[in-house]
Amino acid sequence: MAIYRKLGVVDWNAYAIVACIECARTERENPKIPDWLEEDYFRSIQELSEIGIAEISRTNDPSAVRGILSIIAIAKGLRTYGRFLIDYAEDELLDMESMVNYESL
Repeated sequence: MAIYRKLGVVDWNAYAIVACIECARTERENPKIPDWLEEDYFRSIQELSEIGIAEISRTNDPSAVRGILSIIAIAKGLRTYGRFLIDYAEDELLDMESMVNYESL
């Protein structure tokens, strides 16, 4: 986090890579976080979320906003929302929405 803080610019890559790693962490046969690392790992996600909360108002880049919102969602335990934010661009979500038949709900 110290390196990212020193950049002084909002970089969607940092948020996206952390979100991707965290979403993939529990998939398939990926290894468990070692006990000695677990506390620091989750604290880092929380810290990145806090940085994102401060940075989100400084960017209009859709990729940055999606990455930041994804990390915030993940840090708050909303992994499914975090995954959708990082995995799908707005046009893809709009396509999915158009396929939903709201009359049957």
